[in-house]
Amino acid sequence: MKRTTGTATVLNKSFGRIGDVALDERKRISLTKALESLKEILGNELDAAVRFGVYVNDAGQILLTPEVPVPMHELWLYRNPQALKKVVKGLEEAREGKLIDLGSFEKYADNDID
Repeated sequence: MKRTTGTATVLNKSFGRIGDVALDERKRISLTKALESLKEILGNELDAAVRFGVYVNDAGQILLTPEVPVPMHELWLYRNPQALKKVVKGLEEAREGKLIDLGSFEKYADNDID
């Protein structure tokens, strides 16, 4: 079986069965029940931009994970686990109100950046 590179990060190992589906005459399956459950979890953020990564393990289990495209200028962050970890930590601290006001940086606005 040909596989593309990459693995999925399993964020929660507790999967809940929501039903069963069968292949139709064109070997497709309906994900209607799964999408309804996904909307309950993620809200109405599902739109045409959402894609699904498809992963298969050696036991034949299939994992679909919702994904959205990332702009090229932001891709470096997702390829740098240390930087991503720092950004996530900063966002968590901001959400918790752990902020320090350093004042305005307006005086540096016209400085050249090396």
